[in-house]
Amino acid sequence: MTNNKGGFRMKVYEIIGAMEDTLDIFLESEGADSDKENYDYVMEFLKEELNNKSSSILKYIRNLELDSKIAKDEADRLDNLSKSKMNKVKKLKEYLINIMQYLDKKKIETDLGSYGIRNSTKVDVYDMTLLPSEFIRVKEEVTPDKEKIADYIKKNGELNGARIVTGYSLQIR
Repeated sequence: MTNNKGGFRMKVYEIIGAMEDTLDIFLESEGADSDKENYDYVMEFLKEELNNKSSSILKYIRNLELDSKIAKDEADRLDNLSKSKMNKVKKLKEYLINIMQYLDKKKIETDLGSYGIRNSTKVDVYDMTLLPSEFIRVKEEVTPDKEKIADYIKKNGELNGARIVTGYSLQIR
């Protein structure tokens, strides 16, 4: 593929490789002014290519972020639509139960199928504070306190089972 200037597009690893090769060639040269000028010219070109490639990558990142947001928004919309449909199903079932109770029927058969009602029970806890403790289940979540761990390691140097790692995050503005 060619770029807008008619040259060939290089991949990032090719640009970096070309920069390393150019430096090797310059270091192996006699160090004449023309060698330095050629080195500077080629390196400037490669830096510009790398900058252009980085700009393209940034555009691609922004497009992916936008696509991700659109997909999340659509997923949220579909989730809300699903909840709305299930709420309608629940209300229609309650409506059918009321009709069957009014007709004093346990089962009704139609061309599409039959449906019936039966008694069911469930526990309704209307005030948990009134329940004796033996009827209360406590769920406990165990997680490391990373702020405390970081402070300890910064003050004492190390802590078995944890360490501070340094990474990079890309800030896009």
